[in-house]
Amino acid sequence: MVARRFKHALVPFAFIGACFCLPMEIAAQGRSLVFSDDFSGTSIDRSIWSLGIGPTNDNVHYYTDRADNAQVVGGELRIIARKESYLGYAYTSALLQTRNAVNWRYGRVEARIKLPAGAGFVPAFWMLPVDDRYGWWPHSGEIDIMEHPTTEIDKIYGSAHARAYSYFTGSAPKTKVIQVSDAESAFHVYAIEWSADQIDFYVDQTLYHTVVNDHSGPSAWPFDRPFYVILNLAVGGGWVGDPAPTTVSPAMMQVDYVRVYQSLNDIGIIGSDFPRTSETGVSYAVPQMSEATYTWSVPAGAQIASGQGTRQILVDWGKTGGTIDVTITTPAGTVSPTFPVVVSNNLLMNADLEKGVKYWNHKTFAPAQASFVLDSSAVPSGNHLLKGTVTTPGTNPWDAQITQTGFALQSGKQYGVRLLARADLAGRSISVSLINALTYSWYGGATLTLSESWKEYAFTVVPNQTSTGSFNIDIGAQSGTYFLDDLSLVDLSTQVGIEEQYGANVPDAPLLEQNFPNPFNPQTTIRYGLPHPARVVLAVFNTLGQQVAEIVNADQDPGYHDVVFDGRQLSSGVYLCRLRAGKYVETKKILLQR
Repeated sequence: MVARRFKHALVPFAFIGACFCLPMEIAAQGRSLVFSDDFSGTSIDRSIWSLGIGPTNDNVHYYTDRADNAQVVGGELRIIARKESYLGYAYTSALLQTRNAVNWRYGRVEARIKLPAGAGFVPAFWMLPVDDRYGWWPHSGEIDIMEHPTTEIDKIYGSAHARAYSYFTGSAPKTKVIQVSDAESAFHVYAIEWSADQIDFYVDQTLYHTVVNDHSGPSAWPFDRPFYVILNLAVGGGWVGDPAPTTVSPAMMQVDYVRVYQSLNDIGIIGSDFPRTSETGVSYAVPQMSEATYTWSVPAGAQIASGQGTRQILVDWGKTGGTIDVTITTPAGTVSPTFPVVVSNNLLMNADLEKGVKYWNHKTFAPAQASFVLDSSAVPSGNHLLKGTVTTPGTNPWDAQITQTGFALQSGKQYGVRLLARADLAGRSISVSLINALTYSWYGGATLTLSESWKEYAFTVVPNQTSTGSFNIDIGAQSGTYFLDDLSLVDLSTQVGIEEQYGANVPDAPLLEQNFPNPFNPQTTIRYGLPHPARVVLAVFNTLGQQVAEIVNADQDPGYHDVVFDGRQLSSGVYLCRLRAGKYVETKKILLQR
């Protein structure tokens, strides 16, 4: 439900693969156990679970990472809501999530839980997408495996949210309710069975709700991406109201176990998708499977530092990314999952938005009113851009903002900022700045006056402190619509001479050379040059402007690149070869002659 959606910006990103260390067991319907936490230790396993910290929406609690609110006792996880004054809030509670450690696409996800009693609480077992590929909530989906508003003593809710069905977008989530008379006094298994075609909701062995993929696209079915698990106990809010003075405190949600089962074909790789240039010891992993062999491969320029032949490898990266591949061979069959990786010295992850809005957050503070979406129309580079629309300006420009945080800044170093931007009306302005993510100290920035056409903006900032940084784009000063793409934050000391880093063979400006041979039959070589790292899209169009082939769609390093285009599937004639690299676009005519 919207009322207790957690603010992800509070949780730093870190990949940890240790929670895969368990043998797989054969489960029902041909699935195998790929994850289990039975809470058999004496404390929460922080390699699996990260705890949220802070308030959420209209609730009256403050989430903490204290043992007072989340603890392992007697083989169960206890999430405890306490009535106490804490940082201006009347209650404390806890939220645990696997976002930073493990995630899954498809399978059976289940937990055995006993729920708290007393009006005013909402215990929940739910899932959110890892990468927000289709935009911010609810565009990329939410799966509520179990929600229990304790004002409705015997009701369990199962729900799916998407852009096409959510209170946020003017409709309603796909929800059904099942009555469980002893949910607050006994343990029950709450589960989903999730496939590419549908999501089935269960309490114990009872199926009570099904959400079907109508194949109309991500607006109605964003559930084709990896999701992670969340357990939390919310207090108050519009759904249940505040706890009554007579409500017993503390209230406790007890979790016996959490388990995930998958078929072999649904297993994926988990790891860092945006490591830094020359970063070493980066982990990539799949579940441990009995009688399985693992054969990994990495892109040219990268090396497997350790782990070949096991479920987990450590990779030393060079200057370029590519695809991590593993072939898993088991008695049940063979599967070969892949994992795309972008290597860059850009401190901003997913800077070209090709992974949706992963790692990006937006904030709006009263009196400002604004909306933020991932857009695919009139994109200057790649397939996506960010669009923010301010309908009511704020008191301050930062009352409506887009942010990314979690990167390290060093005092005295010079950082270069670049971005592409435009507005719906020339003369509108935005502010772009670097600040201290913890103290909000301002390190530097620029106010940019935008035009109606795309323009690249650049400036430098020198922080006076070593800290965790936040990159902020403030759009709240004026009403209007703002468009952003291809953002970059680079430690300029890592780019002292592009030639030094990438070699001397680097052009001064982007260029697309004429293909050779031309005319050609059926193959020709196309050469282009990049002065800086860029997202490159190289495609071929017919004379009607219809794309007939995409040759390159990737982040690439500076230098000259040669690719071979094979036109044997096309008829003779004139075609247009178009290079798009950042804001640079150039087209050449090419002639296929049989």
